[in-house]
Amino acid sequence: MRQSNLLGTTAVLLTVIATFSGNAHAAADIERGRGVALGGSTAVSPRSACHTCHGLNGAGDASGAFPRLSGQSAWYLYKQLRDYAAGERENQIMSPIAKALSDQEMEDVAAFYAEQSAPDLTQAKSAPDPQLLQQGAAISAAGLQQKGVAACVNCHGPAGRGLPPSYPYLAGQYAPYVELQFRFWREGQRRNSPLGVMEHIATQLSNEEIKAVAAYFSSLPPPRSRDVVGSR
Repeated sequence: MRQSNLLGTTAVLLTVIATFSGNAHAAADIERGRGVALGGSTAVSPRSACHTCHGLNGAGDASGAFPRLSGQSAWYLYKQLRDYAAGERENQIMSPIAKALSDQEMEDVAAFYAEQSAPDLTQAKSAPDPQLLQQGAAISAAGLQQKGVAACVNCHGPAGRGLPPSYPYLAGQYAPYVELQFRFWREGQRRNSPLGVMEHIATQLSNEEIKAVAAYFSSLPPPRSRDVVGSR
């Protein structure tokens, strides 16, 4: 019952955010966003420009240090920048950059990366253990009822393709990055999930279960930017 109520409340929250974000990003300018990504912001030096870590196409870093941004929901990317600036997400690199950006620059660069397409760099790495993938797929599809963990697809969509605007796609995201975020949720360095859902899940999953979920989503092909409904 608790899980059902939580999911119902999350669905309502998603509808509210979708309505708001449709208006909030109407004025976003993709070309201005390209300029911010290249270091054109008056507040951010070229050395800390977005493209130096995430690439101009948003492919990120195959090592998992920097996430894939390409085709992610513009609203989600914008919200993460706001959360970095507000301290809801803590990161030595991203926090000062976000604080230096204006709200308009956040909207513009979020819209820019939402429109990008990038190759799937996860496929260049060796395939994970099939049993690990199977475990991750099971958790994604059905959750872990005994731990009160809902299925990942409830928020992140079938095959991890996301539920824009507020829930990101995970398909093709780097496994080390996903594992690191679980650790941050667990340790309180991230406190920005709707209704605290991810904080709860991170504390319930074992390290092996987290590794399995991360490996599973990393093995899936990421959506292209124009496949992500509501990304703009």
